[in-house]
Amino acid sequence: MAEITDVRIYRIEGTGNLRAYATITLDNAYVAHGLKVMEGESGLWVSMPASKNKKGEFKDIFHPINREAREVLVNTIIQAYEKGESPKRTEGEEE
Repeated sequence: MAEITDVRIYRIEGTGNLRAYATITLDNAYVAHGLKVMEGESGLWVSMPASKNKKGEFKDIFHPINREAREVLVNTIIQAYEKGESPKRTEGEEE
C-alpha cells in the first residue's frame, strides 16, 4: 500500500458542512488535491475528489480501492484536521 507522506489541510470558514480541503502526497511521488473534510450527523468524514460527467453524475477521480486503504486515508486526514494549525480559507476558495 502507498504511504501517505504528507497531508495539508486548508480549513474553510463559512456555512454548510464543508470544513476543509485536503491535499495528500503518496510515497513522496504523487499528489492528490481536492479531498474534502465534511461534517455530517455522524461526525467528520472525507469526500474524494470528483468530477461531473455529461449525465450530471459525479464520479470519483481518486479513491482507495479497498477498506484498509480507505480507513488509513480517512483517519490520517481527519487526524491532521483535528490537530489544527492550517491556513484558513473562505468557502469556495481552493488552493
